[in-house]
Amino acid sequence: MTRRLILLIAFVVVAAALLFVPLPISGETYAERTIENAGHTPLFLIGTLFIVSILRQDFRLEGVRLYALSGLIGAVAGVLSEIIQRPLRRDASWEDVFADCVGVVLALGLYALFHRRRSLGVGTRIVILFILLACTATWIAPLVSMARAYLHRDGQFPVLASFDSRMERFWIVSFGVRQEIHDGALDVEFDADQFPGISFHEPVPDWHSYKALVLDVENPGSEVLHLGVRVHDAGHGREFADRFNRRFEIAAGERRQLRIPLDEIQRGPRNRLMNMEQIANVAVFRTRGAGSTQMRLHSMRLD
Repeated sequence: MTRRLILLIAFVVVAAALLFVPLPISGETYAERTIENAGHTPLFLIGTLFIVSILRQDFRLEGVRLYALSGLIGAVAGVLSEIIQRPLRRDASWEDVFADCVGVVLALGLYALFHRRRSLGVGTRIVILFILLACTATWIAPLVSMARAYLHRDGQFPVLASFDSRMERFWIVSFGVRQEIHDGALDVEFDADQFPGISFHEPVPDWHSYKALVLDVENPGSEVLHLGVRVHDAGHGREFADRFNRRFEIAAGERRQLRIPLDEIQRGPRNRLMNMEQIANVAVFRTRGAGSTQMRLHSMRLD
């Protein structure tokens, strides 16, 4: 058994162990999910470089057969790694398979560019460089978008949502609604009957120095809008009684500022005080199946 093969086996064992051991990041925040997903590409880049080297040095493969077989092994390994994660209740997805394949292509391109640099023509080198740049941009793009989203979120605080930018979409999760940012407001149409709405994940968490949460809400419908507001912190126990909940009624055609004192939000959980330095989520939803099916949210801020 060659040293290269031993190193590959050790690398595979370490990579496989990541499927079974708890990760140091929880994957609950946008940053953690993005960084975790971004790790697939360099992992498969390194693994594929091992495979190419072993196939060439130990199995004497060359040319198209070398790159085709290396790419196939890398891609199959990516698919299998996601299939294995499903029974382990890990976050398996085709997006991860795509990130794995980006790493495979990067490895093949780098190997060809440096190993065969003397035999490659100028045109071939340009094509390989273009592929490498495209793969690198594909890998980096989610990280850049993540950084921009956090800069936008932090830069407008204590405004939690203003809808002047499409960057707000990074923090919105819909459930049972159709929503679109239009003319500086979020237009929402409720589709489901049971508590449809929108959640704002990961607001700037430290609210302790402010006095009130203010939502600028409009009901463009011809019936009363039955609206609920929910706030919970990072220690939320998932139960209804372990968070702040309040209901409002917005008359037909009315635009209204809902002002909720933060000391009332802090006392929202039944058996404890909410941690006002670790706010994790704000949700706005319809509380009844009857009534208006439309809402315009103009802004959400702290005062």
